[in-house]
Formats: sequence, C-alpha cells, structure tokens
Amino acid sequence: MAKKRTTLPKDFGRGDVYTVAELEEIFAKVEVTAVGRDYNKESALMSNRLDADGVRWLLERGADANAVDRFGNTALTHHVRWRNQIGVVEVLLEHGADPDVTGHSSPLTAAAEHLNTPGLHLLLDHGADPLLTYGRRGDTALDRAMTRLHDYQAAAAIEVARVLVDRGARVSGETPKYLRQTMSAVHRRIADGKGGEEMLAALHELFELLGVEPSVPPRVLEPGEPITVTTEGWKAQFSELWKMLVPAGGAADSVQGEVVRIAGRVGNEILGNGGGNWDRDYDRMLQAYAAHVRTGSPLDDADLRDADEAVARLEGGAFDEPAVDVLTELAVTWVLRNPDRVDLPEPPYRR
Repeated sequence: MAKKRTTLPKDFGRGDVYTVAELEEIFAKVEVTAVGRDYNKESALMSNRLDADGVRWLLERGADANAVDRFGNTALTHHVRWRNQIGVVEVLLEHGADPDVTGHSSPLTAAAEHLNTPGLHLLLDHGADPLLTYGRRGDTALDRAMTRLHDYQAAAAIEVARVLVDRGARVSGETPKYLRQTMSAVHRRIADGKGGEEMLAALHELFELLGVEPSVPPRVLEPGEPITVTTEGWKAQFSELWKMLVPAGGAADSVQGEVVRIAGRVGNEILGNGGGNWDRDYDRMLQAYAAHVRTGSPLDDADLRDADEAVARLEGGAFDEPAVDVLTELAVTWVLRNPDRVDLPEPPYRR
C-alpha cells in the first residue's frame, strides 16, 4: 500500500464546503494529520471548508483536535471566531478539544474579539478559564477584546464584556487607557459635528460595566473665543491643545490647530512607526510648520533656530526623539503666543 502524504493538497483551503465523499477521496491518499504547505502549517481541521460533519469525520479517523498551527493556535481558535461555525465548535469540544490551549491567541479571545457571544458561552460551559493570561503583556480574553474594539462595536461589546465580567474577568494593564482613547475619539467626532452620540452612550455603559473612568469631553471653543489652556507643562498643554483644536481626521480648521497637528502626526509617525509611512507629504508638513511659526507673533529668534534645526533633523523620517520634543514644545509656545485662531489655507499635502 502506497504511503500517504503528510501535507495537504495546495488548494485544500479554497472553495466550497467539502462533502464527506470528497473528504474520503482526498484522505485516501493523505494522512488526516497532514498540514498545509504554507508558512502557517494549519491542520485540515482548521479549514473553513469543513462543516460539522466534515470535522467529525476527520476526528473519528484520528485527526488531533488539539493540533496547533505555527502560531500555537488550535482548530478551536480558528472556528470559534464565527457564529456560523458553532456546530463545528461543538463537535471539536465533544471530541476533546481543549478550550485553554493558547498560542498567538486563544479560543476564548477569538470568540470575544469577534463578539461571538454564543461561542463564549459554549467555551465557558466546557471549562474555558476566563482569567487565563497569555502573551508578553499577560492579556486576558477581556483585555484583548477591549483593546481591539472599534467605537462602532461598543453596543455589541457590552454583551461580550458582561459574560466575561460575570465570570470574574477584569480589565488590566493598558486596557483602560486604550478604552479612554476610543471614547476621546468619539468625543472629538461629536465636537466636530459628525455625530456619534449613540456610540458614546454605549461606551459609557461599557465603561461602567468594566469599572473604567470615562475620558473627559474636549473643551470646545466658541467662535472667536481665544485659545487658553488649563494645564501646566508643555506635554500636558500639547495634549489639551490637541483635543481642543485637532479634528478626528484631515487638516485642522485653524493655523494654530494645524501646527499642533503637524507636530503630533510627525511625532507619531517617527516614534510610533519608525517612519515606515514617511513620504513627501510629511516633508511638506514640516516645511509648513516652519512657515507657520514665523507668522502672527512669531517664535523668538533662538526658538526659530531650534525649530529649523529640528525640522532639518526630521526630514526624510529620521528617528530623532529630541527633535520631535522640540517640535512639540515649540508648537505649544507658538499657539499660546497666538491665541486668536486664523483660518488655515488649503495645505499642499494630504496627510
């Protein structure tokens, strides 16, 4: 008898759901423990082309319910993301799939991230540990789900969070900070007249459930009201000015807001992304910054020299944290020196 192959056919994962007859034909020549040929090394059980009958057929012929891919994830983690795969999840659990095997993710995390409440209940009823942590940050399923949350998902996330909180889970680490940033973005959208009130109400309900202190709505300046700050220190003042003057997307309405936005966008791209997306528009933004801080009541000569040196050091996306700090601090200095907002002309960049 010819030896069976230990790798799956190259097109195994593409196409319609397999019938049992099709599986019989494939696995007459292939081991049921075979894995894909690509980098992920996924087992047959992880394929989205399998329904509950197909999964059961493979398991009854020796497929390992707890086999992992290259990232340490099992078939349970692959399938529990989707509500329409609940039948597959049930079969895997019935055949000994461990709901607490963790790799890059975990079954409970996958269900929580994709807001699959029926999947959460099923895993928890089969012994999944809601307090299980994994990864360098020691995330729980609740932490991971809340830090991957988009604001428009807030209403659906309440149900997921309630299930996990009722089982003793609590948010930890950087999760509260991320959630407040999400709420701040919604506050900003509302302040810009772009709606979001329903999302904000859902976020407040979610925050109360999780015991997270809500973010403070940004101060909105009235037409003609001069720019003032209530905090001390340029870092706190920059944050306050950003919330007050910078829109959720696109260029600011005022020159003052754009000076702050340029400093923030450049700093985030360089310090947060290593300049990976740097292009000519970023260089144009730096040049616009240098021009803006010479208008109105300009920076002092010494500060202008520092600003020009910082711009030169950052051109091309060079990593230079001190230069970013100079750009940010001098943005605050110039804006507070020019409290009366000036309309921003059409900028020569799209970032």
